[in-house]
Amino acid sequence: MDPSDNFNATGTSPAPAPRSTFVRYGVLALLATAASSAYLTRYCIAVANTTIQEELSFNNTQMGWVLGAFSFGYLLCQVPGGWLGNRFGTRISLPILSILWSAFTVWTAAVSSLSQLFASRFAFGLAQAGLVPNAAQVVKDWFPIGRRGFISSIIAISMSFGAVLTMQITAMLLVDFHWRWVFRFYSLVGIVWALVFYVCFRTFPRQHPWVNQAERELIDGEDALVHSRDAATVEEPPHHEAHDRLRVGGMLRSGNLWAVCIQSFFRAAGYNLFVTFFPAFLEFAYGVSRENAGPFTKWPLIGVMVGGLLGGLLVDVILRWTGNKWLSRSGVAIGALVVTAAVILASSWTTTAGSLVAVISIGALFSGIAMPSAWVGTIDIGGRHTAVIVGIMNMAGCLSGVIVTPLLGMLIDAIKDTDGNWNLVIYLHVVFYIAAAVSWMFINPNKEVLAPSEAARS
Repeated sequence: MDPSDNFNATGTSPAPAPRSTFVRYGVLALLATAASSAYLTRYCIAVANTTIQEELSFNNTQMGWVLGAFSFGYLLCQVPGGWLGNRFGTRISLPILSILWSAFTVWTAAVSSLSQLFASRFAFGLAQAGLVPNAAQVVKDWFPIGRRGFISSIIAISMSFGAVLTMQITAMLLVDFHWRWVFRFYSLVGIVWALVFYVCFRTFPRQHPWVNQAERELIDGEDALVHSRDAATVEEPPHHEAHDRLRVGGMLRSGNLWAVCIQSFFRAAGYNLFVTFFPAFLEFAYGVSRENAGPFTKWPLIGVMVGGLLGGLLVDVILRWTGNKWLSRSGVAIGALVVTAAVILASSWTTTAGSLVAVISIGALFSGIAMPSAWVGTIDIGGRHTAVIVGIMNMAGCLSGVIVTPLLGMLIDAIKDTDGNWNLVIYLHVVFYIAAAVSWMFINPNKEVLAPSEAARS
């Protein structure tokens, strides 16, 4: 190399390239906090389940319908919630949603009948529906493709962390405080978060005054490299412009989207046990006290958190080593979910609450490994329409809450009333995880749901 290459025209060494700013990690912290605070208000009702039933005089089947009401509202607004972010930008949409779900938590704390509780949780579900689609859009806009697995895992485990925190703290608070005051206190967290997020965040890195050019290039660099390998790739317009070209026909023809939705349905059906009826299951099946049931429930959720972190690292490492998206996304999910089903089945042979929780927590860890695959795989196939496509995927997961949660409440009541076999609950969830693993065999993360040519035809 010519030595003169190391000098500029004035004969001095060129100035070193400016170091990248780290605003994206602040964005990650905001998303993680949103996920945790959302789950704080979402799952406090699971710990207060039997307390609320006693005060308002209804049974597990009726509580199943209440929990299903949240899932139904959550289902209905997944796509509208994603559209809101596409249309107005995530800086506007996420704070609005957080304030709304906090207000509906206050409403829940004021109910005096089953119908009012049902309505408040339905409205709460409507408001929280936009969180995941908008968070996925932020991940796409703010992080390079080679880091999205780990980033998605952080958000996912933050959700589980919020659930763990809820199970632990709510159980403690209910000893000294009425459940209504606990709910009111939790609602303040989302309101404070909304104000901080609006002040500190911008929809795109290029709009943020704290982001320098080096960080913008770093965020865009890996995407540009991946896109350069695909001759058919065209430049993507901003997502708020792409929304108007989204067509229902093209989505309905996508086997990829159908498979993503099916795996989401069955994974959510398996996870829902931990955050709905698991405390009640431990009380009825193993005689665990109400005070200890909540803390017991935290261990499967901790397993999901640890698994989510491992899964995010695994997804990114496999992609960097092999360049194979299918192996990184679908391969990881299939392996993790098969192991989950096997371990959950093994829990049916345990004889104590402690051993049951220990084995199920190991199964939950492997289910957590599959979570980042679902996030990044759906972002991959979503392309320009990530917020809406992730909303559809999450909507399928909500559908399992609408259908499975009430049925689970009925099953628990039936087993309780007939002194039946509590392992039926375990066997049902084994089936859920096997079905989710099979669904991943039909997902191709290299194929967008709506490629530009397909969008034009639809």
